Amino acid sequence: MSMSGYTPTEEDIAVMVRELKKTDPANANPEYARQMLIRMKLMYRELGRIDEELLHKEMVSFKAEPADES
Repeated sequence: MSMSGYTPTEEDIAVMVRELKKTDPANANPEYARQMLIRMKLMYRELGRIDEELLHKEMVSFKAEPADES
């Protein structure tokens, strides 16, 4: 799976692996994390094409959530 213009950085992948260790330990590895980041990016891109208003609501909701710096 690839996406033109988006390549998760090593830092992005490391952050996702740390999160997966908490939520999905069986899949807490760099390859799974990379695939998940790409799928998430594609999902939001498609959501924006289907329902731009819903995408905007999701973005506002995300900004309103407190950051977890653990």
